[in-house]
Amino acid sequence: MNSGYIPTLSAISGAESPFKLNGIAKHTALQMGEETQGPTFKDALGSLVKNVNETLNAPDNLMRAAMTTGSVDVHDVMIANAKAELVVNVTAQVATKVVQAYDRILQIQI
Repeated sequence: MNSGYIPTLSAISGAESPFKLNGIAKHTALQMGEETQGPTFKDALGSLVKNVNETLNAPDNLMRAAMTTGSVDVHDVMIANAKAELVVNVTAQVATKVVQAYDRILQIQI
């Protein structure tokens, strides 16, 4: 069995070592006071609401196009309607869970 070279903790030296206490702050991604580069909660929620709104408007737009121009198949309208119904159900469930979580947070006694 060839184990190869596996360094020991004593073989790693210098301030850049992730195993030393003074080097941990340099190697961790979540430091105190560090700004995150991802989207904010407001941006993420706004994006999700926009996607839900577009999904809910899609069946109406497809139905209008099917009745006026006839370029859209009725099956596509029904599929868009089913997607919109699913999005409404999922959104309602998520909203219910958020409200339940908020109620639980309010019930926490300090």
